[in-house]
Amino acid sequence: LETPLVILVDRNTASAAEVMTAALQENKRAVVAGEQSFGKGIVQTIRQLEEGKNGGVAVTIARYETPEHHNINKQGITVDVKTSVDCE
Repeated sequence: LETPLVILVDRNTASAAEVMTAALQENKRAVVAGEQSFGKGIVQTIRQLEEGKNGGVAVTIARYETPEHHNINKQGITVDVKTSVDCE
């Protein structure tokens, strides 16, 4: 495909949206514009510590990575073109 594609991201862009953005960016299919994304790259579940009592532990059960195996957690996606994003 030769149709130009630009993806607009900001600091609130997270999780699967970051993975899709990275896939299109790393495959040279899209230009990413805006601000550094959030960096939500893990999936967690809460396990109760003891039945009937308050308390639990968050267990990481998966992590997101880009097609080129870059970890996006707490790093986000670096944009190709920096610009301010105001979606209010």
